[in-house]
Amino acid sequence: MGNFYNSYSNFLREKFHKDVYKISLTSNATCPNRDGTLGTGGCIYCSASGSGKVYVKPVYDQVKDFLQSQNNVNRGYIAYFQSFSNMFKNRDEIIKDMKRISEFEPIVGFSIATRPDALDNDIMDYLNSIKDRYLIQIELGLETANNITLEKINRKIKAEQYLTAVKQIRERITDCHIVCHVILGLLDENMDDFENTLEIFLRSKSDGIKFHHLFVQKETRLSELFNQGRVRVMDEYEYIDKVLMLLEMIPPSIVIHRMKSSMVPKDLIAPL
Repeated sequence: MGNFYNSYSNFLREKFHKDVYKISLTSNATCPNRDGTLGTGGCIYCSASGSGKVYVKPVYDQVKDFLQSQNNVNRGYIAYFQSFSNMFKNRDEIIKDMKRISEFEPIVGFSIATRPDALDNDIMDYLNSIKDRYLIQIELGLETANNITLEKINRKIKAEQYLTAVKQIRERITDCHIVCHVILGLLDENMDDFENTLEIFLRSKSDGIKFHHLFVQKETRLSELFNQGRVRVMDEYEYIDKVLMLLEMIPPSIVIHRMKSSMVPKDLIAPL
């Protein structure tokens, strides 16, 4: 395998017998924690772009432009709806986008990021209808199993809702690769919290996990707390140490989608 863990790249290569990459897409999606359904401020670490790029072009044009820039015809690509909660009040648009994107031959899968409390049955039914032709992934943000932390970060959700969401997906899509998004280093959390979060993930029987270290972006509520000295972020060595300990607890069947997050340097405050 080349790694002591089951990497996402290895998982894709074994499935498709060629290199497969994601195309990160930004749609007109929003979030129930932004539009007033649950709140208006969003999570304290989330910027105006919702962990993706600022919306510029229609999704179809984003895919077309990206594919035209690529020279390797032997690669496959997964259309990754990344920013915000893509199943929230986005039903007609995202289904239309997926149908249009399907005309591009290099597209081998669809990955949709959303909140556990923002699943849409019609979108899941559509995904179930195309599962025999495409890899279907749904990425859910657990972030932490500590409900006190979830309150502190203004998440407006309970950890137990992650388990409910996974069950809903399994009932609606018979072959779906479910990915759990976890943030290490949230406010006042320690290794016990990280292990408890991993326990919820393992109990859910999700297929893969993304590790994300807490970083501080400009123009977020988290940046205000950081500048006031109320937030500490792990340095590189501390973070690596924690991730390695968690990896030892993960069965080899679990796909490790990401070990750390990346950030545009100009928007980053910490860690540097």
